[in-house]
Amino acid sequence: MADTEKNDPLVQFAGTVAHELNNIFTAVTGNLSLLEDRVDNDSAKIVHDVIRTALRGIELSARLQAFAGRQSLRRTRFDLNSVLTGTIGGLKQSVLKDVEVEMELADQSCIVSSDEEKLRAVMTEIARNAATAMDCRGWLTVSTSIVAVREGEREGLAAGTYVRFIMRDSGRGMSPEVARRALDPGFSTKPGGSGWGLSKSAGFVRQCGGKLTLSSVLGRGTAVEIDLPRIADPATPSRPA
Repeated sequence: MADTEKNDPLVQFAGTVAHELNNIFTAVTGNLSLLEDRVDNDSAKIVHDVIRTALRGIELSARLQAFAGRQSLRRTRFDLNSVLTGTIGGLKQSVLKDVEVEMELADQSCIVSSDEEKLRAVMTEIARNAATAMDCRGWLTVSTSIVAVREGEREGLAAGTYVRFIMRDSGRGMSPEVARRALDPGFSTKPGGSGWGLSKSAGFVRQCGGKLTLSSVLGRGTAVEIDLPRIADPATPSRPA
């Protein structure tokens, strides 16, 4: 099993560095933008190239903040089963069109408080990784359940009731060494891949009070498990205006 709790010092450091980087690069781009209009054409090109580089720095800081669980969230209450069904249904027309998908959804209420758009992005990231590992053919089991966690039972989770959803694929799986690093920021097994998808996802889940756990066996597939705090007695799910 792999999770980001092993990286607690790294997570804290990443958040601090991300904040400072964002301040630095924002100041740089702001001042250079003012300068760009006041120099000749040749100099303006140089300034523009520097601005473009600084913007890459801002993008990097955003990724670090996501990994550290410091994203700006637009939280609402919604039914996770509904969001999961809609997201997977849409992906069946694209990356999952040749994948056999089995849905095993809990009968109980699965209301959570989270950023729906970002959660859909996390689900999509996991599904795409699964499709890649299966060469776009195979099976994917998507399940939800309600789980109770006692104090100290699971590292990184407070005592309480959670909605757990799992995506389990029949792909090539990972070696123990790769699985241990799969959630590290920047790590990727894909040629040219940025390696930020799962680390950002884990940071987002942690920021929502939950936990992302990955397990994989080489040649036997991978499972990504996400626990999010459940709203036990929900009112009508809220939606942003």
